[in-house]
Amino acid sequence: MEEVGVWRERVYSPFTTLVLFLEQVLGADHSCQDAVARALSARVADGQTPCSLNTGPYCKARARLPVELLERLGRETGARVCAQQPAGWLWHGRQVKLVDGSTVSMPDTAANQKRFPQNRSQKTGLGFPLARLVAIVSLSCGSVLDWAVGPCQGKETGETALLWSLAQKLQPGDVVVADRAYAGYFMIAWLIQQGWT
Repeated sequence: MEEVGVWRERVYSPFTTLVLFLEQVLGADHSCQDAVARALSARVADGQTPCSLNTGPYCKARARLPVELLERLGRETGARVCAQQPAGWLWHGRQVKLVDGSTVSMPDTAANQKRFPQNRSQKTGLGFPLARLVAIVSLSCGSVLDWAVGPCQGKETGETALLWSLAQKLQPGDVVVADRAYAGYFMIAWLIQQGWT
């Protein structure tokens, strides 16, 4: 966790926060209150002093987690899962990689508005920042191998432009499955030229 750097020893250390955050995302109850209750239970079970049930410190600790750490862990996990899959999971001995894009809205902060401006069709101050994302997913093991994020408007912000930035995750012999957003002549010619079908 070198991305974290130096930190003060707190109830919500970077490692504890990361574990709680993963459990929160993967568990049935996605609330911060449940994550804090689990932290309290674990501390009491370990003979440590109980922490407060206030969710504020946990939410602040979660916000301090570096995005670079989460991105690295996501990509490493996807690669490790894919590397351990049985050969029988491949389609005719080939990797099938799914490519698709979507948009997501995010909190209306000045930093988000600057990097991901809201849609022009929305009145200023009434919309939320929008980001476009494109992901490459392994069909055989289901893991996300890589992704790219960009604004929803402006030059070089479409799904195909984001896919160009992910080209290193595609290997010769891979089968690429994508929707019609990627069906332009130049995209198909480029995929064939690279040895992808």
